Amino acid sequence: MTGNLFYLFNLVFWQKLIFPLGCGAVWLFCFLLPAIPAQAQNENDYEEISILMNIQQLGTIEIPAIIRNQEIFLPVTDMFEVLKIKNTPSGRFDTVSGFFINPIASYFIDYQNSRITYLGKVYELKPNDLVRTETDLYLRINYFGDIFGLECKFNFRSLTVNLTTQLELPVIKELRLEQIRNNMNRLKGKVKADTIIKRGYPVFHFGMTDWSVIGTQQIKGPADTRVNLGLGGIIAGGEANVFLNYSTSEPFTERQQQYLWRFANNDFHFLKQAIAGKISSQATSSIYAPVVGVQVTNTPTTYRLSFGTYTLADHTKPGWTVELYVNNALVNFTKADASGFFQFEVPMVYGNTEVKLRFYGPYGEEMASVKSISIPFNFLPAKEVEYTVSGGVVEDAAGSRFAKANLNYGLSRRLTIGGGVEYLSSVTSGNTMPFLNFSLRLASSLLITGEYTYGVRWKGIMSYRLRSNFQIDLNYIKYVPGQTAINFNYLEERKAILSYPVRGRNFSSYMRLTLDQIILPISQYTTAEFLLSGGFFGISTNFTTYALFSGPAKPTVYSNLSLGYRLPKGFTVTPQVQYDYNLNRFISVKCELEKRIFRNGSVNASYERNFSSNISNTQFGIRYDFSFAQTGFLLRQNNKVTTLVESARGGLSLDFKTNYFSANNSSNVGRGGIVIVPYLDYNCNGHRDKDEPKVYGLDIRMTGGRIEQNKKDSAVRVFNLEPYVNYIVEITRTSFDNIAWKIHNPVMVVSIDPNSFKLIEVPIAVVGEVAGMVYLKENLGQKGQGRVILRFYSRDSTLWGKTVTEPDGYFNYLGLPPGNYFATIDTNQLHKLNMKVSPPSIPFTIKKSKDGDVVDGLEFIIQPMIEDTTPKVQQKTGEGEKPPQIQLPKK
Repeated sequence: MTGNLFYLFNLVFWQKLIFPLGCGAVWLFCFLLPAIPAQAQNENDYEEISILMNIQQLGTIEIPAIIRNQEIFLPVTDMFEVLKIKNTPSGRFDTVSGFFINPIASYFIDYQNSRITYLGKVYELKPNDLVRTETDLYLRINYFGDIFGLECKFNFRSLTVNLTTQLELPVIKELRLEQIRNNMNRLKGKVKADTIIKRGYPVFHFGMTDWSVIGTQQIKGPADTRVNLGLGGIIAGGEANVFLNYSTSEPFTERQQQYLWRFANNDFHFLKQAIAGKISSQATSSIYAPVVGVQVTNTPTTYRLSFGTYTLADHTKPGWTVELYVNNALVNFTKADASGFFQFEVPMVYGNTEVKLRFYGPYGEEMASVKSISIPFNFLPAKEVEYTVSGGVVEDAAGSRFAKANLNYGLSRRLTIGGGVEYLSSVTSGNTMPFLNFSLRLASSLLITGEYTYGVRWKGIMSYRLRSNFQIDLNYIKYVPGQTAINFNYLEERKAILSYPVRGRNFSSYMRLTLDQIILPISQYTTAEFLLSGGFFGISTNFTTYALFSGPAKPTVYSNLSLGYRLPKGFTVTPQVQYDYNLNRFISVKCELEKRIFRNGSVNASYERNFSSNISNTQFGIRYDFSFAQTGFLLRQNNKVTTLVESARGGLSLDFKTNYFSANNSSNVGRGGIVIVPYLDYNCNGHRDKDEPKVYGLDIRMTGGRIEQNKKDSAVRVFNLEPYVNYIVEITRTSFDNIAWKIHNPVMVVSIDPNSFKLIEVPIAVVGEVAGMVYLKENLGQKGQGRVILRFYSRDSTLWGKTVTEPDGYFNYLGLPPGNYFATIDTNQLHKLNMKVSPPSIPFTIKKSKDGDVVDGLEFIIQPMIEDTTPKVQQKTGEGEKPPQIQLPKK
């Protein structure tokens, strides 16, 4: 009976009445829900998060954002602060005003009226397009693009906003101008660095050695062994280099030895260099022997700003390496082509320019020889004076005395004038030779220089380069008849050079036509040379034609063609032929084959036949570069004469400060290096204490030199640096995985000491971290509050850092050295928001630790202050005056 009543109740009341009414109510609620006015929704019904914003040409930054109803809102003041756009918010963020890029492009964002005014046009917004919080005014993301041209696209999956614009934002313009200033400063030698490490001047130091041994044996003939030893150090603060040369076939004489002492300090004004030993004379007179003497000058050792280039072309042996030095600084290097031709675009720098070429043979036949080149143009900045005074004894048979003094003055940016006097006791036509000179730049590519030496010669040079790089050089010299300062009897020299580089899709070449005429008392000679050198479809090519004209006789004309190209399996073949047009036949042929072996070696075989002199030359060579030396062996058969040549060369580097010794295969004398030793700076005082260990893994970047990491002593060494040059050393901040290890000074400018390694100890500060929460107390409880500024002070009230809370109220700050601190909330922000905090401050201690100490659990509670209803006298402000605005810092 009971079961039947229950069944009847279920059928009538539940299935026939309750269930249908419930379903209808649910359907009616769902139907009417979209019609509920938006104003009825809770204004505070949103979620505050942190997102990443990618800005073109700027990078990625972290900013807060608001999500409401699956729509994203971005903070106006935070966005505009990052983009360097002028903005001024009101006290409660009811309005934000300012100008967009241009002062006339003013804008006004009105929260109360849901309106934006920009460039005089009013944009009406929907009531929910603006969201106001205690710390900012948020705008729906699409309006940044629709109104201000800042296109923002949000990715919900990665919580990332990509900002693109066609406008040049102030922050981008500022970065671009800063980059231009940095590039200009680099050209001028001015670099903004965290640390500047100047030169050292020890009384005595020994640090570099070069050595070479070359043995030559002729079967059934003479044998010779040459030993070269270079020693480099510092004596009395100056660079001291000694090169000793010995041959078993010649007596050991002082004239064959080279020695030089140079004191240089570019900070001095009147005297920057003092040189003693075998000096560079730069004489007009013909001096073929070394000059032992003294030289003083105010020319700096640094490589100064260049204002153009001067084409330098010459010949050496095929395949030789040629290094270009300008004022003792290596600026370029190249390899001679298949015929031995090479060229440089020599930068012309302000002041006295000393150019040297250093040649390196592949098998060590001559190892390295130095050739000095004179650049005719000498310019100085306006109103700058430069002098050089030299004097000494020439190591010739007569023991000639030599002296020279010259002074140059920059009359303007385009004109430099100079003069001086030269003395050489062995000149019979007049041993005292005063001279005058000038250098004039009529245009950026038109240079003229002239020189007159009393009783010796007149000299003029003009160089003009077109925009197409077609260059014309004209040289003219007229000698005084009977002069004996220059050791030949020329009356005149006339020379014209036309050069032009040609580049195409599959080739690049250099063409040069040279006409040279020499006028003698009873005859004259004219030579012509046409040179074509370059690469055609990957083949190194040199075609040179020579012609000699002398009087009424038929000119002598011949051509030389040299090719060099690579074959499969690492082979390189270099054929050469020489053709005489007068004889209408080939006068010589040569072919060379080279193959690289292993990683650092090569084998070489060649055959040459000269039909005119009936000479055959066959040779086979092998070369291998070890880490400690370069070695070579050569077997040469010249007709019936067999010659063997063995060679080895290398260098030694010593650093007594770090007990380091290295044997290498490069030249070391006259160069310097850097030793960077990173260590953990526990107390962050910038000085290494006894308990602070070295650390491995430091990564550096710099231009020039060879960088070597040493795991044994954790040091980073840089070899083969030019002395007296300021190098920029950049330390990578992310060298270490531990985030508590900080590098505070990552950019250094280091002046290199000659013949030594400069020790640089880099402190790696071990810092601590502090973290906690900030809560907002409300009627219904408390919640985490974002965008609150916290400051961290030491016990002596020194500000060490500040941070801003995350949207959920969490904060952390990494970067505090060991010590006692206290944390507070920014009082200006509290006053602005009319809030108070409890407790006012929290003390904490960062302890010394290898991995960095972490202090967590700091908690602050902020709550609105109860308004005082007591009547107060309001101070009247001036018209248009606004209360001070506190700008929130960026995270």
